[in-house]
Amino acid sequence: MSHVLYWPGQTSFYPLGNTSAVCLTEDLPPERNADVLLLGCEDPRHILYTVYADASMSDEPRKLDVTCCNIEAAVLARNTLLFTLLADHDGSEDRQTRIWNVFYHMMLDEASLLLLIKQCRKLVPLAESMDSWRQGPYSHFIVMCNSDTLSEIGRFWKLWLGTSDLNAKQTRRFKERFQDGIRRIRKPLEDSRVITTICSAGPLAPVATYAVSEQFKRFWATGVTDDGLRNMKPANRVNPTFAFSTTSGDEFSLHYCTDPISGFHLAESLASSGLEIDDEAPSAVFEIVRTARQQFSTWSKAIVHRVRTTSASSASFVVRMYAGEALAFCRALHSVNNPSEFTIHMPLSSAPWKGAVVQLDNTSYSPSAPSPAPTSFDVIETSNLVDHLGLQNLLIVTNPLLRHSHSSTLYTEVLLSVADSPAEGILEHVCGDLSTISLLLGVVPSSYVSRFTTRSDISQVLLLAISGPFAIRYQERLAWKPIGFGHGINDLQQTLSFSPNQLTGTLFDIYLKMFSDEDLGKKVAAMSLDEPHALCKLNSLSTVHYTRRSFALLLAYIRTRIHCDWDGVMDDLHTLVLQNRTLTSGSDFYQEMVTQLYLAGFRPSWLSPVAAQELRLEENPSMFKRWSAVPEVVTVVLVVPRHAITKVQSDLSEAGTPYLQCETWADFGHNVFACISISFGKLEVSHQGENKVAVIVEDGAGIKGTSPLIVSFPILSTCLMVVTGGTVSLAIRSTVKTAPLSRKLEPGMCLFKALLTDERFVHILSRAPITGNGTTNEARPLVPPTLLDETDLGRPIHVEMDESNTLVKTLAAHVDIVNPAEQAALTGRRTITAEQLSLNKAKLHVGEYQRTVPFPLPVDITNAKLRVARKSKYIEVVAPMALTLDSKQERNITGSFRMTFDSGVPTLWGMPRVNLDRCPSFKLPDGQKAFNWFSGSVTHMFSQRERMSYTQRVFLGRIPDTFTDLKESLRTLLSMAIGLGGETRAEFALCNHSKGDTYAIILVTGVRLDLVSHAVVADSWIIPMSDDIKNKLLREVPSLVLIKTNAHESEAWRHLLPFFIERCRTWKHRPNCEYLVHDSIPRYPNAGSDPNKVSWCSCGMGVGTEALRGRYGSVEAKYATRAAISPLFIVPYLEYAETMEPAHVPPVGPALARCAACGKGGVPLSRCDRCKANKYCSKDCQVKDWQTHKRNCLPI
Repeated sequence: MSHVLYWPGQTSFYPLGNTSAVCLTEDLPPERNADVLLLGCEDPRHILYTVYADASMSDEPRKLDVTCCNIEAAVLARNTLLFTLLADHDGSEDRQTRIWNVFYHMMLDEASLLLLIKQCRKLVPLAESMDSWRQGPYSHFIVMCNSDTLSEIGRFWKLWLGTSDLNAKQTRRFKERFQDGIRRIRKPLEDSRVITTICSAGPLAPVATYAVSEQFKRFWATGVTDDGLRNMKPANRVNPTFAFSTTSGDEFSLHYCTDPISGFHLAESLASSGLEIDDEAPSAVFEIVRTARQQFSTWSKAIVHRVRTTSASSASFVVRMYAGEALAFCRALHSVNNPSEFTIHMPLSSAPWKGAVVQLDNTSYSPSAPSPAPTSFDVIETSNLVDHLGLQNLLIVTNPLLRHSHSSTLYTEVLLSVADSPAEGILEHVCGDLSTISLLLGVVPSSYVSRFTTRSDISQVLLLAISGPFAIRYQERLAWKPIGFGHGINDLQQTLSFSPNQLTGTLFDIYLKMFSDEDLGKKVAAMSLDEPHALCKLNSLSTVHYTRRSFALLLAYIRTRIHCDWDGVMDDLHTLVLQNRTLTSGSDFYQEMVTQLYLAGFRPSWLSPVAAQELRLEENPSMFKRWSAVPEVVTVVLVVPRHAITKVQSDLSEAGTPYLQCETWADFGHNVFACISISFGKLEVSHQGENKVAVIVEDGAGIKGTSPLIVSFPILSTCLMVVTGGTVSLAIRSTVKTAPLSRKLEPGMCLFKALLTDERFVHILSRAPITGNGTTNEARPLVPPTLLDETDLGRPIHVEMDESNTLVKTLAAHVDIVNPAEQAALTGRRTITAEQLSLNKAKLHVGEYQRTVPFPLPVDITNAKLRVARKSKYIEVVAPMALTLDSKQERNITGSFRMTFDSGVPTLWGMPRVNLDRCPSFKLPDGQKAFNWFSGSVTHMFSQRERMSYTQRVFLGRIPDTFTDLKESLRTLLSMAIGLGGETRAEFALCNHSKGDTYAIILVTGVRLDLVSHAVVADSWIIPMSDDIKNKLLREVPSLVLIKTNAHESEAWRHLLPFFIERCRTWKHRPNCEYLVHDSIPRYPNAGSDPNKVSWCSCGMGVGTEALRGRYGSVEAKYATRAAISPLFIVPYLEYAETMEPAHVPPVGPALARCAACGKGGVPLSRCDRCKANKYCSKDCQVKDWQTHKRNCLPI
């Protein structure tokens, strides 16, 4: 595994997701079918909501093929159960209620339990074999990726079914154990308000605190949800689907934040409620449960309809299940179509602590399969796996699976640290500068380029405000897109070149950051922070995601994209690693790094078969005496007796999830190997020398069994040739979290040690062990990846780094002039210039000739240099990198709104599509005391910098900021459309006040909730004001609210209006669409407010305007195009949001009444006079905190 291995001690079961549902197809054009990969898939809420909310071009919805991967088979067993229950749905309300109960309640009434048991009786026989499943009634839309998955899922169905056969005493004992587990979770939380679910309420989070906390408390007290409408039947039977898991067996291990309503959109129930910010109305508790139930019912009906209209031949809706580890599954998918690039030396285990290797079903995953399963995807959703596996581990296995398309998207959800700068949290995860990493890997967060997002994080800001000085992390959802947006599909894989010394420095910087947990200096620095942040930092440094294999695989992936002298790079990189003293244990991992680099195809000059044989003849090592030939890499197998584990097993489990590693001690020094394979079982060894074979007969009881532990890892054979009396051991990695174990274990945190020559416990093999099912985990070396060919891909973009080799300084595009006429212009000394065409494109002029020069990421062509070689007939455009983490005032922001063609269909960058007909409407309450959530929601668009910039501009006449101006216009439009603070207005006109041009009319027919984005959206109609239209309109449209825009904002609206139109499109573009004719989106860029140069196409004019026709008339309806106008929010990892006003922060318990500096509670506190937000127990504390607080202290 590329991820470190940890002891499976205190692990939790996550049967339900803890974030609200998203639409998986929100970044895809409606014409495109969707192949989706869900890694760490949790419950199926995203699938249910996608089927319900996905915008369709016609009565025939797009094909949706979803592959679900989860290491916990119990989750997949529950999900499959739900889909089969829906497939058998009779449409009755009673059955719908019971399905809700079965999936979301910990305790069941008799009727619901009976439904569960009856369905299990139906499913268990179908799980006997792949053939029996294929012949069953659900195989046309539920597909098992392999027989192991079906077997594991079936095992849980049998366990659930088996509870119905328990006698009275066993049933009572089963229930007691389950309820004891519930009480263990509930007791520490009894005096607290658990409010994590408020994030599912989005902008209504401030009024949801009491309701979600009370619902959570009731759920854990009763095991059920109560909407106040139903005559609840006694629920006194354990729901077995919550009682069993792969890691914990029948021990209660449900995660303490499990809440049935967290996966739903709670804002729908609260938007019109009129609740006050500290309202504790009991009705609100029932209302949020009622809303969750209703949404589940509505989504379920959409699934039932899709299932019943799906056949085996049409395959319009397919869900595939795979039980196993995500990283290994991704590599297995990639190897289906790339068998020659199978890059794994170590066993491709289906999961940690499992000996079985990944074997996908040939019926679906053979290259010759008649109806092959997807192995590349339009959408990859990784849930929160970044926090468990590490971002780099995920990116290097998912990138190759992302389909080569402008609309393809990889989603990650990550917890970012609250730090001194907004970017610090994301930089910790990417292990380098964000632009540099994006270039190397070929994907970039879309919001990093666009500098805005339509997704509001106001609920996260509220959680931080409530936490006060103990605010540590916030959640951020990132959408990663292929770089090179707007280029031809063949240019998406645009290659790069580096100078060897700069690439070496860049890779070494990444190496230091990937293994920063080994940097003692960082730990010392963390101790100087205040207590909450020191604990957070130390905890972060104790969380290890990467092994040297991670780094090797990262380099192997980068090599497929980068032209360079890689032999020179690797030699210099080896030298830097050896000489480095920053990582205190870096030298201990050196042998593992060399081994893993060798297996990844990087062969050091000093390591060759000849060199290995010469060393063997010189040293004559005893362990290789019976070998006729010794390969460069061998596998060490260590058999750890069970008693060595049993005596410390409880201590290990109490320590949580300590990391395990193997260590070798010999006269050549101490070496550590973190990349190990491990499973419980019996090792059967046969033959000798290089022909020795080891077979692992796995113990299915695993950690609860009695079998020894079989551990293996690869090592350079030359390391073992110089051993005299060396040992190998299994040990616990020393971290802050494992400090208590050091007093209970042997020195060095050793669990077991044996001589390398002791064949009772140690075996040296020429290949990795064989699993008991007969599958060979061959220890084959990696075939070096095919090197890039310039003749096939054209000249690469040359990357120039800064002096530190961490930041990209310039990108240089080499343009060969091959056209004879253009060559004549070049050699004839004609003028050569370059102009900015888009964020990542330049237009090169050679006399009267023009050509487009693409770059992978945004560049500054205005300050570019041209290197002209008239004799050699080429030009180099050397442009500074324009994409940085710095946010500043800008006049021209049109590059933020990017749209291009993908197979002839417009594709958006950075703005998700939305189905307006699935967005619920709402009405703001009239009550004086009702919380004004809407105002806070739209005001949340502004960063601290933008608000300060606006104030300085108004009072001091500073340089205007177009983004701020645009947001002010959006705030005005949305506020007036909802009637905030006065009369509701629905008719607006965009007007360049300096020219007197009115260039667009906006008619708002409703303001809705964009539930996925936790924001609002104006259901609008855009009408151009060209000369041929405006005279017909002015007679019929009532008085208009003028939204005045300057020249730069007018140009921004020119680009933004086509965005707002395209994102809610349900009609098809015509073959003669103006976008295609002009080869430009928008039409007439740089035409500003010219009303006769309409920026959007006419394909959607008059489509679906029946309601508009009745309200305004036929003229308006004829020329109107529907649009979804949303707020544009800041990007949290680029800028700080405005501090939430104290009036918007509800009292949620003692945590609020604490000093912002020292955390002291229960004493009188005084507020900061300037911002009224932070509280302090003394003047000294306030002065001490000022250096930190002044960044967020804005006057109210």
